[in-house]
Amino acid sequence: MSSNLNIAAAPTQDEEVIIANREFIKSLRHRIEIKAGDNSSLLGTTADGVQLLLFAFSNLIVSLNQAQTLAQVREAAAPFNDISTSFLAKLDSGEVVMPFHVKGLDSVIDDIETRATAVAQVLADNG
Repeated sequence: MSSNLNIAAAPTQDEEVIIANREFIKSLRHRIEIKAGDNSSLLGTTADGVQLLLFAFSNLIVSLNQAQTLAQVREAAAPFNDISTSFLAKLDSGEVVMPFHVKGLDSVIDDIETRATAVAQVLADNG
């Protein structure tokens, strides 16, 4: 079986960029693991966050659906107002920094769109 791939050839400039990017990402991930926790810990925190959001969102939607006055709308939002106010204050002060702020919103949205589409395509191809 013949191949045009020359293993002994030096990497092209594009290949060197890809290799450097992979090494940089690997280094970042290692530093994140040391500072913030391993993948299982990060996934656990992510799951907690998503479940908290789903719980709060579900309670808000049910309460808003039943609200008939502005006072009832405010009452619907009240349970999570204190925690939201505190969280936003920490973001404003810089005590808490979100990764999407550092990465940039456009970059994060691009990642979400690309990965979601790739997963959907795999699922569609196997359906």
